[in-house]
Amino acid sequence: MHLPIATLLIAVAAAAASPLAHGNGGAGTQACTFAALSAEDQRRYQSRYRRRVRLDGVAAAEQWIHEQACMTAEQRRAARKPPTGKDGEPCTRTRMEMRVTPGFDGAMTMTPVTACAD
Repeated sequence: MHLPIATLLIAVAAAAASPLAHGNGGAGTQACTFAALSAEDQRRYQSRYRRRVRLDGVAAAEQWIHEQACMTAEQRRAARKPPTGKDGEPCTRTRMEMRVTPGFDGAMTMTPVTACAD
């Protein structure tokens, strides 16, 4: 039981030393890693972080922590890719479409999705 936790801590320590764990490639910014988060944030993100470490690796998990816990809403919005059309080119005009999505209890719900209006 304690072996996976020790392995995770070693992996986090190794990731904290890597340049990927630093905000802009380590260009003078404070590291934003799982280990650097507050105890409350670590409890909040712990299960999802461990799952990402197990499935995708430490670098992907640290990138996810950076996106979720360290980036502001404006930074996430700026990093979002614009929607693309059927030809793969970015859309010049967009509209909101309602698409059917299955729910957990079997009920179908409508979800707004951005689509090209070109």
